[in-house]
Amino acid sequence: MATAIDRLGRFSQREETRRKILASAAQVFSEKGYYRSVVDDIVKASGTSKGAVYFYFDSKEQIFMSLVEDYAAIVAHELQFAVQHSRGLVAEVEATVATLIRNFQAHRTLARIVLIDWPAAGAEFQGKRIALMLMLVEVLRGYLDRAVQDGKIPAQDTEMAAHAWIGAIGEIVSRWLHTGKPNPLEDVLAPLTRLLLSSVGFVATPAAVQ
Repeated sequence: MATAIDRLGRFSQREETRRKILASAAQVFSEKGYYRSVVDDIVKASGTSKGAVYFYFDSKEQIFMSLVEDYAAIVAHELQFAVQHSRGLVAEVEATVATLIRNFQAHRTLARIVLIDWPAAGAEFQGKRIALMLMLVEVLRGYLDRAVQDGKIPAQDTEMAAHAWIGAIGEIVSRWLHTGKPNPLEDVLAPLTRLLLSSVGFVATPAAVQ
C-alpha cells in the first residue's frame, strides 16, 4: 500500500513535470507565436513525450490558457500582498505599478504572451482576457473611489480612469518588449506613477510624496 510520503512524492513529481511543460510552452509561444506553435514543439522543448503532455493538457489551447491563468494568479497574489502593506493613494498606486512592472521585467517571456500573443490568439480567448483586465480595473478603481471619497482627487469616472491606467501600463511594457527601452524597465516606475496620478487630478504635496 502506498504511504502518504509515496503519494506526496508522486504528486511533487507530477507538479514538476507540469511546470516543466508550461515553462517550455512559454518559451515556444514567445519565440514562434501562438498560431505557429504546435504541441510537438512543446514536447521537444520540454524533453517529455506527447503522451506526457496530453496527460496534463487536452490541447495546445489548454496549455496556453493554463499558462496565462497560472501567471495571472501569481500577479494577483503579489498585487494583493503589495497593496495590503500600503496606505493612501500614492502608496497604493506605487505598489501596483511597481508590482506589475517588476513582474513583467522578471518574466519577460510571459509578459510577451500576455500582452502580445494573447490579444492575437483569437475570439475564443478574449472572454478570459477581458475578465483578467476587469479584475485589474476593479483593483485600481477601488483606489480611485476611496481617493474621491477622501477628497484627494476630483469626482470622476473612476472606471474609465482605471481602464486608461491599465492601457498605459500595457503600452509601456509592450514598447519595452519590442524595443528593449527603457533598460531596465524599472526606470519607468517614478515617471509613470506621477503621470497616472496627475491624469486623475491628484496634486502631490511634500507629505504625499515622501
